[in-house]
Amino acid sequence: MLNVIKYIDNEIKLLKNNNPELRNQLKFLKKIALFLSENSIEGTVDKIIPLTEMNTGYSEYRIINDCESDNKELWIEYIHENNKISLYSGDILIKMK
Repeated sequence: MLNVIKYIDNEIKLLKNNNPELRNQLKFLKKIALFLSENSIEGTVDKIIPLTEMNTGYSEYRIINDCESDNKELWIEYIHENNKISLYSGDILIKMK
């Protein structure tokens, strides 16, 4: 993973100010690579899914465990470190293989 981060750093330096959009995308990829490395997350990224605005007002996305049922009354909200996870448009999900 460190080789990937070094490669991205090198590409960012080579771009200088020639392509600011590509440079920002590489910086974003570097953040993801650093996160995966620092948290010892191994595997292959399958998809990076951006959460888009759905024009539903000030609403949140929630992570729900469907408990293998289509009955929404049985569903439970995912809790991480005693907190429910609220996501908003602009956030991303990283789906691993």
